[in-house]
Amino acid sequence: MDNQQEVTAIHHSIVDSTMAIIAGLFLIEQINKNGAKVFIHEDIKIDKDLIVLGLKVSLEECLIEDFGESEGLNRTYGLLKKMYAESDDKPMALTQFGQEMLATLFIDLAEDIKAESNAIIH
Repeated sequence: MDNQQEVTAIHHSIVDSTMAIIAGLFLIEQINKNGAKVFIHEDIKIDKDLIVLGLKVSLEECLIEDFGESEGLNRTYGLLKKMYAESDDKPMALTQFGQEMLATLFIDLAEDIKAESNAIIH
């Protein structure tokens, strides 16, 4: 593996770790909201693994496809950093932007799951 491949692998690791942080913060909000560590929309439940996968597919893969691997990873990380806030005097939390983006993303995903399951049933 050459140096650039090693750097790219580390960038993937940083982006994946940041997605896991955001998924965790989102799950904390869901526990406080509905008492479970799942996102619930119209009886569809989305757990942590699907939350991370949803972020990976909808953000990272799309941005890499649009901008190439290096720039796509940079843009993904930049977008993820806007989704949560850290400070010395408050616990880490999702920003308003992060809450809105995740709610939209997972409502859309829940509706896709529901539509697909209805198509399979009929």
